[in-house]
Amino acid sequence: MKKKTITEELRQKTAQLAALREISRAIAEAQDLDTTLDLITQRTTEVMGVQSCSIYLYNREETELVLAATTGLKRTGIGQMRLGKGAGLTGWAAEQGELVAVADAADDPRFQRLVGSGESRFSSLMATPLITRGKVIGAANVQTTQYHVFSEDEIELFSFIADLAATALEKAKLVHTAVVQEIHHRVKNNLQTIAMLLRLQVAQADQLTPEDILHETINRVLSIATVHDILAQNRHSAVDLKALVRQVAQIITTSMTIGGQIEVLVEGDDLQLPSQFATNLALIINELLQNALEHSLAGQQQGQIVIQLLREEDTLTLTVSDDGRGLPGDFVLATARGLGLELVQAIVTEDLQGTFTLEPTPHRGARASVRVPIGDYLEGERNANKFI
Repeated sequence: MKKKTITEELRQKTAQLAALREISRAIAEAQDLDTTLDLITQRTTEVMGVQSCSIYLYNREETELVLAATTGLKRTGIGQMRLGKGAGLTGWAAEQGELVAVADAADDPRFQRLVGSGESRFSSLMATPLITRGKVIGAANVQTTQYHVFSEDEIELFSFIADLAATALEKAKLVHTAVVQEIHHRVKNNLQTIAMLLRLQVAQADQLTPEDILHETINRVLSIATVHDILAQNRHSAVDLKALVRQVAQIITTSMTIGGQIEVLVEGDDLQLPSQFATNLALIINELLQNALEHSLAGQQQGQIVIQLLREEDTLTLTVSDDGRGLPGDFVLATARGLGLELVQAIVTEDLQGTFTLEPTPHRGARASVRVPIGDYLEGERNANKFI
């Protein structure tokens, strides 16, 4: 074998360091466990010039290693292929907490091939445990199709990558746990909100038909569900308010304007705020739209509703304007009856510490205006992002 020149070795080291920086950056930006695992195996395969890199993680009982990611084995085996504790070279590395590198893997008495994985085409194997906080959580291996004696530099590089991988996996699991807890918290809060709405509807059962009660409740539940839909699509803890308003508006107008041509325009500033604020806003939009459609625009085949979001430093102003018949001449918000308006006033003043007005527009129609402080929500989101 031709000996590398100093220049070639420097080039190789430089390339490896650049790749390690890329691995570190990519891992830091990964949003979930599966993405992290794929990044690690792909970059390791590229950096080390091998034909396969696989990661195995212990199951909950720590009795088996389960294939979690791979570049060279059959991907259908992810989550299915298993090694008993201590089985095979990879299992041995995890059990003993030591790196093992074998040029002729099949000839080693510790070797155990995963049947049906496509592993038979590989000759050489190097495996190392994944250790975090002194605990082995799994193992990683690299394999080559040609007979290959792993050098000290390759062993050192793989060990360093394994340390990065273990740290990244711990971070991904912590993030996953936090996300699951947050989801449970959100669902619990919103189920409580739905229960509260149903109780309020029961209190007004003598004023509405069962059909009206069911229809309004469905719209409210769908408005809350829209918040979760946006969170699931974006995989962030904050909600795009303009996107939320558009989706809620589409739900309400679709269910309430059969045969009509009511146009809803959403204008204003782009803003992202936490899910609990977004849930309150979804309910507010739901009630104000239903109010406009049921009263100001009732009976009209055509009309327009304009929803505007305006941010002024740490204050958000939401306005909902329509070009319908407007408000009755004797309308006074303070004495207005109706669950919808009572709900809006309660959310705005009690939950969001803001103000709510509903008044006729100068020419035709009505305009509802909600003004709430958002400084605490913005600060909370900024603090949360420091740990993401």
